[in-house]
Amino acid sequence: MLSPDSCAAVVLAGGQSRRMGRCKALLPLEDGTMLAHIARELAVFPERWLSANDPALGNGFPGKTIPDIYPSSGPLAGLHAVFQQIQKDWLFCVTCDMPRFTQEVASAMLAAFPPEADAMICVDGSGQVHPLCGIYARTALPILEQHLQSGDLRVMALLSELCAIPFETAGRFPDTLFLNINTPQAYNALLEKGGRDD
Repeated sequence: MLSPDSCAAVVLAGGQSRRMGRCKALLPLEDGTMLAHIARELAVFPERWLSANDPALGNGFPGKTIPDIYPSSGPLAGLHAVFQQIQKDWLFCVTCDMPRFTQEVASAMLAAFPPEADAMICVDGSGQVHPLCGIYARTALPILEQHLQSGDLRVMALLSELCAIPFETAGRFPDTLFLNINTPQAYNALLEKGGRDD
């Protein structure tokens, strides 16, 4: 079992938001932005990081902003860059575009994390894997670096080489928790629902 004190948290916001056409992290949501929502839900972690290549995204973020060491290398580069900065051996990660993410899932994952695992990743009720909502151990770093150096940036390919444990959310959390907002249409639909489920 991990505690928030033993695990840092990172919000991954380094993507280029091509399908959205504008920065997803700064999309208005309720009384703030998508990024501000995630930051609030991660408040249980004393150490929070923002993986972003635009320093301006860090304005108002309750933690430090870190750019990628391996540019244009996707979320693996974000995990790698934060691990280079932290002293802790575990890193909770979530993307900036999950408007229904809650602190309850983070707390549940910390409580369930087995000590032998290199990673724990969410699997929803339909069996879909969500590798960017998970916990990664420092023991994953050597293989992660190999993937960055070789240019194999697929997160699932990395997980196939790790002791990666699924965190089954069926019956505990709704699948809508993992809603990603990647297009203007998806964002407009979210706003029409007031950011909540039907």
